[in-house]
Amino acid sequence: DTDSLQIHGYTSAVGDLQTRAAIAKDLNARFNAQVQPEELFIGCGAAPELVAVFQALAVKDAEILAIAPYFPEYKPFVESAGATFRVVSADIPHFQINFEALSEKINSNTVALIVNSPNNPSGTVYTEETLRKLADILGEKSRKFGHPIYIVSDEPYRELTYDGAYVHYIPEIYPNTIICYSYSKVFSLPGERIGYFCVPPCCTDGKKLFAAAAGAARIMGHVCAP
Repeated sequence: DTDSLQIHGYTSAVGDLQTRAAIAKDLNARFNAQVQPEELFIGCGAAPELVAVFQALAVKDAEILAIAPYFPEYKPFVESAGATFRVVSADIPHFQINFEALSEKINSNTVALIVNSPNNPSGTVYTEETLRKLADILGEKSRKFGHPIYIVSDEPYRELTYDGAYVHYIPEIYPNTIICYSYSKVFSLPGERIGYFCVPPCCTDGKKLFAAAAGAARIMGHVCAP
């Protein structure tokens, strides 16, 4: 019957429409994100979403940056996509961003920077000042090299903040931001893996980027999330 099919049948490749609509409604209510369900792809936690996005970004000679300290699986995720993984040295003792090191690392092959705030493993939350300075640098470098440099925002710990720390919705500050999210941490349900990537409407070439990442997920078999 219909109910049985809804419970036991495949979802669409990009994820159940009701689920995507509910997530879009939540993002729009909390952050005025202006996201549509068609800009969300549902997957098995954030990890396969990150891999799909890196696959989409991995044009010839592409380099993707991470800020130390970083989640160590970023390196194989990036390299498996065929891109070069480069590390921006840590800002010690504050663990914000070492902007001098970042500026030195960015070159014409840089396609993206991974941002993980709240951060694993340092626990730091990037301040508004940090994010605005980051946006200025990435915007300047994008203009210099003639192509967008994206932020890939890995956000599994978004709601796990303490002592009044505030996690900014990065597309508000830097439009060329792709969000990868997992519900495993915030709901303490690591066995019930579900997450999404979101390519917001403010993102340059957003529709092409979404299609490329969705296609990469299809090739890897990370589709029809339960």
